[in-house]
Amino acid sequence: MTIDSISTELQTQATCPNCWASFNVEDVNWVAAHDSIIGDPRLGPDAAQRFLPTHFDLAGNALDIRGMSCQDIACPACHLRIPRSTLYYRPFFVSIAGTPSCGKSFFLASMSWQLRKLLPREFLVTFSDSDGECNKILNDYEEQLFFSPEAGRLVKLAKTDVVGDWYSTVHYENQSVTYPKPFYFDAVPLEGHFREEKRKQVSRMVCLYDNAGESFLPGSDTVNAPVTRHLGLAEAWLYCFDPTQDPRARAALDGKSGDVQVTEKLVTARQDTVLNEMVNRIRRHSNLGLKEKTDKPLIVVCTKFDAWSGLLSGIDLKGPWSRTSSLAHSALNLTYVQKVSEAVRTLFEKICPEVVAVSRSISSNVYFVPVSATGTAPVKDPETGKYMMRTDMLQPLWCEVPMLLALALRAPSLLVAGQVK
Repeated sequence: MTIDSISTELQTQATCPNCWASFNVEDVNWVAAHDSIIGDPRLGPDAAQRFLPTHFDLAGNALDIRGMSCQDIACPACHLRIPRSTLYYRPFFVSIAGTPSCGKSFFLASMSWQLRKLLPREFLVTFSDSDGECNKILNDYEEQLFFSPEAGRLVKLAKTDVVGDWYSTVHYENQSVTYPKPFYFDAVPLEGHFREEKRKQVSRMVCLYDNAGESFLPGSDTVNAPVTRHLGLAEAWLYCFDPTQDPRARAALDGKSGDVQVTEKLVTARQDTVLNEMVNRIRRHSNLGLKEKTDKPLIVVCTKFDAWSGLLSGIDLKGPWSRTSSLAHSALNLTYVQKVSEAVRTLFEKICPEVVAVSRSISSNVYFVPVSATGTAPVKDPETGKYMMRTDMLQPLWCEVPMLLALALRAPSLLVAGQVK
């Protein structure tokens, strides 16, 4: 492939998924490959130097001052490394939040694992890592749950942290700024997709931002730590709501569930306060008025469905997609998703009406989607006494549906939905 043909495939402008700065693609920085070229004004003395190249090899890769071919690119504003997909595909930002122990880490791992298999098979769309290094945390989660070398291994995933590998720090003159690290996926049509001829235009680089619940405490989003600014750019918001953390739901489940998360009251949390802070920041970062609503979807991901399914009668969850006569692939059955959502919303209006009210205050497209990342209750480790998940008992249910819904509503040329009776 020639340099000219490479350049015609690029977008004219891109958005950095780390600092959210917009830049012309010709201004993208490259990361020096030679190990002697270190010291960067943004990232410190031990980081490889970022530079604007003047020489390229025949494959279109920049050459550093030692003549070595470079492989990695970086944002010209923050200098953080970005996937090459940033230059080729439009971004699709998705923000995820929830209280500690709500099951968010398990949900993320099960969601990405299910989407990798389901999207190519049913919707003729790839869902693959844009950058394996940036997705290391999530890939480790998937491997612990679904690639365990030992049958029946007990696993407990690390919670989303507010420091460490989840964040990057950038130095701007006398100020240091901390940014959250997103997870990246390329969603690209395959042969036979209904928009295959416009593959480049409809493809998306999906960026998932996973914030710890502590990130939504008052004062936690500052100029020096804009950890939730992605909320203003997001195409969809996923809020993980765990009914087993609500004492009212646990009371309603008395005698209907043997899950230890219900019977032993492991965690109790005011989830509406985190959701309300999330909504307030969406308004602030989106420049929405106090009473304005957006049509971007807020998807309330109701986790641990296996533990509270006894509260939802008459709903038998099945895969909400089916083949159509006009397409070579499946379409999302939006009618069925809306039916399930309405049933869950009606239930929670009785149990925790404040959660429903807060969610409906920001968006005209609110969905309540029940999911189970594991499909089974945790068991007690006989050695440590801690509750963990057995890998040979995992049966994820509907974990892929929130992202399918987000794509269908906000990227309909990539994933089609239909109103099926």
